Amino acid sequence: MPKFRFETTVSGQTTALEEELASAEMASPRAIEMARVAVAADPGSGTKQSGSTIKVYDEAGYLVATVNFSDVLPSDPDAGQHGIGDAVVEEPGVMRSG
Repeated sequence: MPKFRFETTVSGQTTALEEELASAEMASPRAIEMARVAVAADPGSGTKQSGSTIKVYDEAGYLVATVNFSDVLPSDPDAGQHGIGDAVVEEPGVMRSG
């Protein structure tokens, strides 16, 4: 299975995680899931996270997708975690290079 590198940038700090996925099509949904988990883990820092991103690179180093945390933040600040676990109709904030 191909490996993908997920680079998460929050407040100027970047951390990288490598993960094997069945295909490149799985990288974007996985990055969205990771962003939602990060937002849910620290719901009080929505302002800080709104500028955060996850960039996904394939084994060759090509950018596969970018997910902006602002696209997975709840639209209503009083909603708390409402909407974070809801099903994705589209892939918000995913930009594919190609």
